[in-house]
Amino acid sequence: MAEITVLGGGVAGISAAWHAKKMGKVATVFEAKERWGGLLDHFHVEGFRFDNAVHFAFSSNDDYRAILELTEYITHEPAPYNYDNGKWLKHPVQNNLYPLDAEEKVAAIKSFIKRPAVTDDPNYREWLDQQFGKWIAERYPARYTEKYWTIPADNMGTGWIGNRLYRPSIDEVLLGAMSNETPQTYYLPEMLYPKKGGFRTFLEPLVQDLDIRLNKEVERVNTKNKYVAFKDGSREYYSYLVSSLPLPGLIKMMDGVPVKVKEAADSLWATSVGLVSLGFNKPKSGDYLWFYIYDQDILPSRCHAPYRKSPDNVPDGCSSLQFEIYYSRHKPLAMGNEDLIDHVISHAERLELASRADVVAVDYRTLPYGNVVFDLGMVEKRDFVLDYIKHNGILPVGRFGEWDYLWADQSFLSGKKVETLLFMV
Repeated sequence: MAEITVLGGGVAGISAAWHAKKMGKVATVFEAKERWGGLLDHFHVEGFRFDNAVHFAFSSNDDYRAILELTEYITHEPAPYNYDNGKWLKHPVQNNLYPLDAEEKVAAIKSFIKRPAVTDDPNYREWLDQQFGKWIAERYPARYTEKYWTIPADNMGTGWIGNRLYRPSIDEVLLGAMSNETPQTYYLPEMLYPKKGGFRTFLEPLVQDLDIRLNKEVERVNTKNKYVAFKDGSREYYSYLVSSLPLPGLIKMMDGVPVKVKEAADSLWATSVGLVSLGFNKPKSGDYLWFYIYDQDILPSRCHAPYRKSPDNVPDGCSSLQFEIYYSRHKPLAMGNEDLIDHVISHAERLELASRADVVAVDYRTLPYGNVVFDLGMVEKRDFVLDYIKHNGILPVGRFGEWDYLWADQSFLSGKKVETLLFMV
């Protein structure tokens, strides 16, 4: 029996166990898969390394930066692009409209000037109109929302936005429409990636001497008698329980949950991600580290180049791309595995990234949890469920444990909350 039982071996669970160990406590991490790392893990295909979707490290938090500094890394300037109907626009599009036709620029600028007044508690679509004007909102973020979040923007709230979307001034919109020489306005000044070993390497200093038990899938959680039952038939009794498991799934595992809590948890949902990863036998594929795709007939929402993140991700003389297709219970995948792979390769040729003949490695897999979706009313229902599990002595951590749009650094700091739990006892 450990003092602290941690469910889930992703960044938040690892962080919780590491911070507990720093306080002299015994913590054990239980991970359902064969490897720890969660969303930050990677896999290999024919000598090519791919992360579980695009990952970079960034943070102004001193504690997290200190962890990153333990690993030799490459620093990238964030310079993403956007593909829209044959045109490549710098990111963010709202202040980089230069490649558009003159008539489109006029419509965008007029709409920006006449954008609706800001109101209290708008839905996401209303917020987009208020920030960018209806023309830009409809052409870009609202259209992208249906690909990335899988529902219309007017069905979403705004509690997740933070600084993720840049709000330009009229001067910035005008400059970006007249010139391609615009300043960098991405919300991050730099992005870090390990020189060797994939993104998971950043976490390796944390796991030294931690007790991590793999292939331990949770079946039941009994908070009255303080034990976790696993599908292999074993039980683990605990003094304190930390969970990074997806919040709706955790509720299904708990004994004696009230109906209203179950109903609130059932209403919470997340997108899933289909990953098509391609390795090429040529040293360059495309021109960008990553880019967003707005065309509705192209299923992937986003693509990044692992070989540009680090040359260690590919064999010598090769390159690689990974495409992300988002789907959910509201928007199922449009085609099967082989057709999806063919679709992606065909459009890689259409975008002049690479040819089919260049492909030497192919992988398709799905991630059941991508992003929690902030549909209307989600925050209140989520908080109701979180209050219940906290009342039952469980500390939720991480993106899916707290059911929030957390980046890797925020998930690391979420795990740090175990210190507060231990200080209170």
